Amino acid sequence: MSALLDLHVHSHWSDGDRSPWELVSMAKALGLAGLGLTDHDTLAGGEELAAAGAALGLPVYLGVEISCKEAGGRQLHLLGYAIPEEGRAAVETFCRPIREGRDQAVLRAARALAQAGYPVSEQRLLAQAGPQGQLCKQYLMAQLLETGLCQELYGPLYKRLFKTGEEGQAPIAALDFPVADPEEAVRCVTEAGGRAVLAHPGQYGNYETLPRLVEAGLWGIEAHHPKHSPGDVDRCLQLARQYGLAVTGGSDFHGRWGEGETLGETGVPRPPF
Repeated sequence: MSALLDLHVHSHWSDGDRSPWELVSMAKALGLAGLGLTDHDTLAGGEELAAAGAALGLPVYLGVEISCKEAGGRQLHLLGYAIPEEGRAAVETFCRPIREGRDQAVLRAARALAQAGYPVSEQRLLAQAGPQGQLCKQYLMAQLLETGLCQELYGPLYKRLFKTGEEGQAPIAALDFPVADPEEAVRCVTEAGGRAVLAHPGQYGNYETLPRLVEAGLWGIEAHHPKHSPGDVDRCLQLARQYGLAVTGGSDFHGRWGEGETLGETGVPRPPF
């Protein structure tokens, strides 16, 4: 039995495979002390999350993970927590162009794959969408898995199609869509009444950007994450002390759309909010 709070989990409102209710049920069965839902660029699962938490007697925390890029193009993810009800519409409005841009990029990838001869159906992709209609590249990989073209979601075929391409060529299905400026995302969450947290900075190497985010109003740093080495955890904890930041953590669980992470495998022992 774990006493951890897993504060970084995804549902089918973005690119997870379970509903908020199912996630809360799983967390309760695992003996977790609480669950934080942080879907990509949306707070839409909040109502179901709250209902499940109340019904099952588990503390739940609604959050959001905002897709950003640094000035040089490096990915950066920003978590927003404790956003009051009256501030959520502003965050949804801020994130809407990101969601819509991602959906269009995934549709373009589906068309490009089909044109290149891969057994991908745009109609099937739309049927795979979550309750908000949000699309993700994992749905395309699932179609390829079903045909036997690959044996794993994030294996060599995924890397070739979405990341690296063939030698000397761009990847066929690379996703290109507008995301947020990190400092603007921090200000959006903060002005909405929430608390902005730099997500897994070790995964993308975002440490150098942290001082500017602190100036913009950053409240915390995610130290505990499956993609963090012990050195990353130590560095995050040192930065938290240096800048007076709260420390958060979570599994980044996506279910079958993930990379093998398990619910509750990492987190924090007490709520930082």
